Amino acid sequence: MGISFFVTYKVKQKPQIISINPPIGAPGDLVIIRGKDFGESKNTNYVEFGGSKLTASSYISWSDTEIKLVLPANIQDGLVFVGTKDARSKPVFFANATSVPVAVMENPLSTIPTIHTLIPNKTSASTPKIGELLTIHGVNFGNTREKSRILFTTNRETPNINDQNSYSSTQEDNFSFISANEDDFDYEYWSDSEIRVRIPDGASIGDIYIETAKGNSAKTSLYLDERIGSKKYLDPKTYVIQVKVDIEDSSSDKNSTIILRCPRPYITPSQPFIEITECEPEPVIDNFQHTVIHQTSLERSHSNKKNFYQNFAITVYETATTIDPLKIGNYAKTSDALLEVALNSDDCIPSDDEDVVELAKKIIGKGKNPDTNAKAIYNYMLDNFVILQEIRTGNISPIDLIRTKKGDAYDFAITYTALLRAAGIPAIPNSGIIIDPELKTQNHWWTEFFIHGFGWVPVDVALAAGLDYVPWVKELDTRNYYFGNLDGQHIVFSRGWNDIKPGPQNNKTVHRPRSYALQSIWEEASGKVIKYSSYWADPIVIGVY
Repeated sequence: MGISFFVTYKVKQKPQIISINPPIGAPGDLVIIRGKDFGESKNTNYVEFGGSKLTASSYISWSDTEIKLVLPANIQDGLVFVGTKDARSKPVFFANATSVPVAVMENPLSTIPTIHTLIPNKTSASTPKIGELLTIHGVNFGNTREKSRILFTTNRETPNINDQNSYSSTQEDNFSFISANEDDFDYEYWSDSEIRVRIPDGASIGDIYIETAKGNSAKTSLYLDERIGSKKYLDPKTYVIQVKVDIEDSSSDKNSTIILRCPRPYITPSQPFIEITECEPEPVIDNFQHTVIHQTSLERSHSNKKNFYQNFAITVYETATTIDPLKIGNYAKTSDALLEVALNSDDCIPSDDEDVVELAKKIIGKGKNPDTNAKAIYNYMLDNFVILQEIRTGNISPIDLIRTKKGDAYDFAITYTALLRAAGIPAIPNSGIIIDPELKTQNHWWTEFFIHGFGWVPVDVALAAGLDYVPWVKELDTRNYYFGNLDGQHIVFSRGWNDIKPGPQNNKTVHRPRSYALQSIWEEASGKVIKYSSYWADPIVIGVY
């Protein structure tokens, strides 16, 4: 008969630290170490801090899962172990609070930007004008501009902020000051001690200051040469505008996506406040190349509709200008970058077309004054062309207007802009919507031309030509008003041609001609998209203040 022996033994467990609280402490602090397999009592067990075992007087209590102790005066940074007679735990780190380096607080007085001098200024040989370079010397501007701005006083009425829930009191400067404009290439050089910036459209005599992440400089007086004329921004209104697009009836492989580039309204001197108040779904990027970007993945077969929308709160002013043509000079001191964009032909403005060039010469003759020539082209169009009330469709050129003598609002704005450029006058088309007194919207286009020393001058040839639109002001002399002035019912979604570059070469892109934004791409599909349907609703007003 065999005999079996059963031997039992207890496995030696290695102590394990789960947490140490606090992980940073000072002499005299209570520290609690939690874990398991510490042993039911201290006996010969120990805790080691930074290579030194604690003395018996440091321990308050000891159990298999918790150790309480008081840090001694000689506590060191380093690794913490729990040890028993059989094994030692894996370490955790502890830091002595008295040895932790403390960041030195910056003195705000030594980091905020400070302006020392402005060149030119009132005491210089020449007083600066709109569009000319201003050199700012000082300290703490930052080595790169990043999101820093230069702000100038503007002649703009301030809304009653207390009555408008969409504003905070800190936003008042949004209305009494304007920033130099990246779209007009105003920023030319930025260093920690010197900035070169062009005085922006809409600036007026008053103060200037620098805004950086470290704070704002004190305001410094700036005197401008305003002999050419003045510009005022009056009667502000705030609209809530909804932009919406739907996607449905899609069919694709599993890796296909559609990117939507929803136009975002521009910030301009007459349209200084833009805020997205609601957006569904959350966009990928809320402001890239003046668009809100949504992206959606398509399933192999998808019949449910996908909705995308964003609501914008937009404050808009009436623009009123007064110009003395006799005080206007040439463009010798205007930004080369601005002239290149606003004078050359592009995919939107065919200013080098032979018919355009010939007609511009015919109208202006040997005239040199930009304001006088712009007015002559304006009057010629009103006297010789007929406005069509319906927007034309199909693959048609806007400068057919020159040959047929008839065209829609888009044709009028694009042809007028092309004629101005052909005449050597910097000009850009604006695209957006106009709002009638019943808050109905319609897509619309108008023009701005640039006068050095004054800024951009708004012109709406289509409304002056008799486009079917009810202005908010009754008995308005549209012909005289819409050359140099613009009501507060124009909302601009694009200034000039927004040439958006596509992604990978095999992506399919969609362009929407004669819409409320002048941009090259509205939709971009990647992967093997077999089909889908999209519906872009025209912007609507859902509120006004």
